[in-house]
Amino acid sequence: MSRRGVTGTQRRQGAEARRRLALSALERPRTQAELRDLLGMSNSGVLHLLRRLERDGLARPAEKVGWTRIWEKTGCRRG
Repeated sequence: MSRRGVTGTQRRQGAEARRRLALSALERPRTQAELRDLLGMSNSGVLHLLRRLERDGLARPAEKVGWTRIWEKTGCRRG
């Protein structure tokens, strides 16, 4: 057990739950700030999640308006 009382398995399950929630939220295009608030994560945490989703071919930045980046679900899995 880790020092916070959460095992690695529990942490991975939380990460998978956030990933699933983010993908369901991206059914319609959303800003990074909307996702951050929805998931209750930090700015850097949600950006890390979005970059991983982008790497896996599940999400992509649709457009950028000023400093705001809009993200959307791609619908196809890389592999």
